[in-house]
Amino acid sequence: MCRITGGITFSGDNFTENVLVKMRDRLSAGGPDSFGVYMEENIRLAHRRLSILDLSLSGIQPMVWNEWVISYNGEIYNFKDIKDELIQEGIVFDTKTDTEVIIKAFATWGEEAVNRFRGMFAFALWNKHSQELILCRDRLGVKPLFWYLKDDLFLFASEIKAFHNHPNFDKSLDLRGLPHYFQKGFFHENDCIYKYVKKVPPGTFLRVNLSKKIQISRYWDVENIYENSVIDPRPEKEIIDDLEGVLKESFKLRMVADVEVGVFLSGGVDSSLVTALLQADSQSSLQTFTVGFDDKRYNEAKVAEEVSRQLGTNHTTLYCTEKEFQQVIPELSEIYDEPFGDCSAIPTYLISKLARKNVKVALSGDGGDELFGGYSKYKFTKHAGSMLAIPYSLRKLLYNGSFFVDPSTVEKLARTFKFNSYLQVGSKYHKFRQTILSRNLDDFFYKSSSYIDDESLNKFINFPVLSNISFLNNHPDNLLNYLGKEDMISYLPGDILIKVDRASMYVALETREPFLDPEIIKIAFTLPEQLKCSKTGESKYILKEILKKYISPELVMRPKQGFTVPIEKWLTGFLREDLITMQNDSRFFEIFKLNQGFFKEVLKSFFSERNKYNPHFIWFVYCLFGWYKKWL
Repeated sequence: MCRITGGITFSGDNFTENVLVKMRDRLSAGGPDSFGVYMEENIRLAHRRLSILDLSLSGIQPMVWNEWVISYNGEIYNFKDIKDELIQEGIVFDTKTDTEVIIKAFATWGEEAVNRFRGMFAFALWNKHSQELILCRDRLGVKPLFWYLKDDLFLFASEIKAFHNHPNFDKSLDLRGLPHYFQKGFFHENDCIYKYVKKVPPGTFLRVNLSKKIQISRYWDVENIYENSVIDPRPEKEIIDDLEGVLKESFKLRMVADVEVGVFLSGGVDSSLVTALLQADSQSSLQTFTVGFDDKRYNEAKVAEEVSRQLGTNHTTLYCTEKEFQQVIPELSEIYDEPFGDCSAIPTYLISKLARKNVKVALSGDGGDELFGGYSKYKFTKHAGSMLAIPYSLRKLLYNGSFFVDPSTVEKLARTFKFNSYLQVGSKYHKFRQTILSRNLDDFFYKSSSYIDDESLNKFINFPVLSNISFLNNHPDNLLNYLGKEDMISYLPGDILIKVDRASMYVALETREPFLDPEIIKIAFTLPEQLKCSKTGESKYILKEILKKYISPELVMRPKQGFTVPIEKWLTGFLREDLITMQNDSRFFEIFKLNQGFFKEVLKSFFSERNKYNPHFIWFVYCLFGWYKKWL
């Protein structure tokens, strides 16, 4: 695991070695172990290393072999198998690194080599003969990769912050991604806060030559996997047994390292299953880690500790106080160098910091919800038909009346449509309220995970809002597969993976997502819907059936809690003065073309406890304000 940066200068400008080193060392938090640079007339490659495989000096990058040069971030878990194939073809190896396997696999098989890689990766390959740079990002976007092009300068980096150290970096803003940010808390993969910066899409190659010709080609697409999947007709037990075998193999593959590996154990189904399958196959106790909170509504530490006790892991719990949370908040804009509003980034950072004291690699349960129907919004989108059957005009009248201002009244309506348990999963009142105005199931699904309604958003933003939603009128029979696929395209790479990657790499911890193996993804899309959400409404049914073999059913069948923090309490408490300062900063609202007067009304309503606005929306604005103060 590492951080990479570099670029191409088309006209011999001031892209000096000193500039390259500054860009590289801006990423030193994620690669403290060693570093290197490679320079020719037009190409610049740099690398910061976090040593995980082959800890010797032979793993230092950029690595050169024949006409190829590589700077690489990530892990190829099956690199030994690929290495054996290459040896059969007469290739000789000098190191024990997966870096050398990538460069020689690519030289031998071309772009087809990437289809053999099971891992997470982002790399830059320079061909000295063709004078072409190739950027590549893993299938789902676990590892980040940004690129910048303006005039005679092309840059790339694992994090945008590296670009700030080039004197020609143009920080002009692109505000088109802000509406999505205010509704979801993150920038969509297709958007970036900077005008000239883009993200290499997951599962793609980007090629650029000295003529500034850029070609982007896709080698893997979750949409194609989904569309070509056929529902498995076999008996339930056979499917469950086969899935358990594939999970074991995938999870074990993620233990490949020359350093100690631990597991984030929240007590939820996904992390508990990762821990259970790995511990059952291990001769020694795994190291597991949990962050606990004083507030019982957000604390799963006791459950995680009991899971650990039953599985026999070596467990560490860190109980965090409000003061510790306060100390993290000023760091968020440095950790996330594009506006990012997922408040669970704070406990994610704290658990990463805790784990790093003991291990250099940690596994997480990310991806389990998307693949196996774990989110409550999936279940309630399935049941939204009864509400959508009410004429839209009538729902609009009710929504605009006082009826929908009182939370208790909204909760009564939710029970009418069997959505009452949805409201009990965290703070979902505001989300449910705005789903009343949904046009169809896609619209319902989008609104069920949005933090501000369209009408309020249009009042807040002083420029046209373009929707990212594509409405599907004929949904497939297996709706959960469709909804999971949609989240794997947007929510997973845009929020979850960014959250974990930036928080963990900031403390030089490598995180791995064993559920996001291509073999598991293929199987997940073939599962009958009742194996994801049972006839009794039990989500992640198939994973729970496997997990029951390892821990007591009482622990398995708990309601989903999530990894969050008391954001409303903070906003009305120790952050209140910051919010008042923010609402009076006219330059902030002017730069982002936001309605300052409207936001003052939002805060006034929020502080008077009228329940009209979701506190997470206010937190998103606050995070944007922190980013603005740090980077602008």
